[in-house]
Amino acid sequence: MRDLQEFIAAEEKRRPGDLIRVTDPIDPNKCETTAFLKHLDDRGLEKMVLFENVTTLEGKPSPFPLFYNPWVSRQFCADGIGMGDLTSNMELSLEVSRLEKEKGDTEVIPPDSAPCQEVVVKGSEVDLAKFPIPMHHDLDVGPYWTMACVMKGESAPFYDITFTKNLYYDARTMSFSAHKHHHLEAIVSENEAKDQRAPVIIVMGHHPAFYFSSCCMTPYGNDDYQSAAAFMREPLRLTPSATWGEDFLVPADAEIIIEGEVPPNVRRSQNPFGEVLRYYQVTMDVPIVEVTAVTHRKNAILQDIWAGQKDHWNLGGITKEGSVYNSIKRNIQGIKAIHLPHSGCARVICYISIKKEFPNEPKKAAMQAFADMPNLKLCVVVDDDVDVFNEREVMWAVGTRTHWDKDLDVIREVQNFRGWLGDSVAVVDATRPLEGEFPIKNEVPVEAMKRVDVSKYVG
Repeated sequence: MRDLQEFIAAEEKRRPGDLIRVTDPIDPNKCETTAFLKHLDDRGLEKMVLFENVTTLEGKPSPFPLFYNPWVSRQFCADGIGMGDLTSNMELSLEVSRLEKEKGDTEVIPPDSAPCQEVVVKGSEVDLAKFPIPMHHDLDVGPYWTMACVMKGESAPFYDITFTKNLYYDARTMSFSAHKHHHLEAIVSENEAKDQRAPVIIVMGHHPAFYFSSCCMTPYGNDDYQSAAAFMREPLRLTPSATWGEDFLVPADAEIIIEGEVPPNVRRSQNPFGEVLRYYQVTMDVPIVEVTAVTHRKNAILQDIWAGQKDHWNLGGITKEGSVYNSIKRNIQGIKAIHLPHSGCARVICYISIKKEFPNEPKKAAMQAFADMPNLKLCVVVDDDVDVFNEREVMWAVGTRTHWDKDLDVIREVQNFRGWLGDSVAVVDATRPLEGEFPIKNEVPVEAMKRVDVSKYVG
């Protein structure tokens, strides 16, 4: 079955040198994991990293290594969903757009056959400080885990997987960052309306495809376990939880699972925390998780994400490219590509290329993107001869094909998720006009490009 350790072994064989095993002592309590990752990023190195010699929150040697960066490159993302070597960047986004519409199968296995329950710790025996819980940034209020939470619909039997963060409070209590735009917040609210505790699990390690699927923009009520199975290209194995049994199924091949409950109408403070847009989130009151059990493999690996960096941006951005492509395609058949560049943290800037048939299509495409992505502030629409994954080409189109008196629109009161970002959005139509004269773009002949081979000179 596909799991995290199978993925790591396969990547080491498939891409030698792309996974670094760090055997030197690293203290995640002192931001040393993220410092290591920043050194790699400063050198332009896209590497997966397995920290094999880390400390727990209480400062003791940890039996659980820390794993980072399975999504730091588009190729790693493609590997995670079984694509092989990419021939183009959009190839990955299109495969995501296809898989998003698929539903896979699930298979329930008994707990004694589930790797995730080789070790089970319950009740007062639980102590979260026995695990690594990293500090990520200088001004973070405390140590956070940054992986995906799973909840079950209160009024319908679906499972929702959503990335969020959990601040450590004490041995059996964490924060629960269910924000207003999260499906998780809707489930918590449904339970609070009935004054009942809401079961939740935090999946602290699994195959990258399991997590990748969860970042597609599927509607509330989608069974994310079935979506995960589609991305993993095999049935997703589930097993009864240690706390609620068959009433709540958990991913059987996970590395570590924290089980807990969200008590109704209880809030505690969390933040600052450095988030996806590379700013600190302000202090706010959020629900909490009271931990009931921790289960894990005997040789478990704990996964973490360094927020606001390539790995994080690709995880959320590439999946949104696929989702928004599907959304725009329903109304504009000429859409060719879409990209959420790192220059906009894969959230606030979007580039779309289309084969334009009608003058209003650039604005229609942009408005659909704004409707789908609540953080998006700027959408640039270009012709299909422009590579949206090459920012130099996009800016060339902006500079040479835009008439500022008619091709720039600022629309007020569109977004409202992050107040400090403002509510206005901008559309830049950098496409050629359909009528009138316009210069022809110069090109090197395709035949000449095919005849000339430079590989023996440049590798």
